[in-house]
Amino acid sequence: MSGNKITVTAPLDENGREVFLVAVGNENRDKVVFIEEDSPREEILSDTEVIVSFFFNREVDRSEYSLLSNTELLQAVSAGVDYLPFEEIPQHIEIAANSGGWAYQIAEHSIAMAMVLYKRLVPLHNRLSRGDFKREAFLLRNVSGKVFGIAGYGGIGKHAGRLAKGLGMKVYALNRSGRTDEDVDYIGTMDELDFLLESSDILLIALPLTRHTKGMIGAEELRRMKKDGTIINVARAPLIDEKALYDHLAANPEFQAGLDVWWQEPSWSDASFSVNYPFFDLENFIGSPHNSNYVEGAMEKALDKAGKNVSAFLKGEKFAGKVDREDYLFE
Repeated sequence: MSGNKITVTAPLDENGREVFLVAVGNENRDKVVFIEEDSPREEILSDTEVIVSFFFNREVDRSEYSLLSNTELLQAVSAGVDYLPFEEIPQHIEIAANSGGWAYQIAEHSIAMAMVLYKRLVPLHNRLSRGDFKREAFLLRNVSGKVFGIAGYGGIGKHAGRLAKGLGMKVYALNRSGRTDEDVDYIGTMDELDFLLESSDILLIALPLTRHTKGMIGAEELRRMKKDGTIINVARAPLIDEKALYDHLAANPEFQAGLDVWWQEPSWSDASFSVNYPFFDLENFIGSPHNSNYVEGAMEKALDKAGKNVSAFLKGEKFAGKVDREDYLFE
């Protein structure tokens, strides 16, 4: 390898830096450079073997891409990488998502959303705040015995499945291989999506956004779900068609949805948050501001995961989260 630096462009506090340094190992510790505001960027980037970024597109300017001739790996701290400018990042650079780096807290958030919806806590709270003490407003449901479907049985899906099992739910999951060592009641590939839609009482969407998955849940897929089904999306909003979801929720008040991700949100651009349909007027809907990963200790766990992955790459070992650029070249 030509470069000899591990350059961290993500802004980290002292604690985060130390976690990362420990994770990459003593043999790599002296290679690590944390980019500062007054750092000699040209010199550092020209001699960089590995770049570690949170939002690469914000942390490295396009005018600097030509400096990355010695860079062999871009390690994302984030789990999703659909925001990256794949067509412009030099082709010789391998890209790794932080696979599983944020999984547990997002999984827990998804279960919390399902529980809140099943217990109708938001509409009951809103009614009670208006003085409407009507215990029979909704017939509540238990999650025990229900089928918890998982489309995308990776880190988030596996953690969510374990939590669902602990609550007495059956777990049906889909992944690429159709195989798993986890305790599930059904495992299949994405070719069995229709079966999962029809079988699930609660469906968790935990897939990366690629050209293969964008818009995978539309009006027809929602119609395949149970009339009183629940869908939770903690992955990326464009996996679900926005209009189709709103129309289905409005027409089917027993159907419910929880979203932690949005079609227009400031996470990926300078655009402000907005929705094109009045989701928040519906009693069968809840949302959160893409904060399922914003949990105490979460960044440290993600940095530990990313650092260990960088270490594996530098040793020539198999590393996690390797990205196929072709999957992210949207039409």
